[in-house]
Amino acid sequence: MKVRCTVEDMNYSACDLQVGDYFELTPTGVTVPEGKRFCYFAIAAVIPAVLGRLDTDTPDSFLQTRPLLACPDPPENLHLRVEPVTEETP
Repeated sequence: MKVRCTVEDMNYSACDLQVGDYFELTPTGVTVPEGKRFCYFAIAAVIPAVLGRLDTDTPDSFLQTRPLLACPDPPENLHLRVEPVTEETP
């Protein structure tokens, strides 16, 4: 399974992220769209919450709720929406 983690809102971004920027996680790695970059701290905040849940073909109840997770820098107040990638996911 793969999940997409998309910037949903923030006060500002010290890493030059914009609302709509995303990365994807699979059980074996992280991918970022070509030509883009993503904050290591934001990625590190998401990995422990979802990594063990990616070993199946279907999302568990936690991932089905499309959780909102936060980057660890409080002033940025950056939130990432985590959602399973399906055929319909743009």
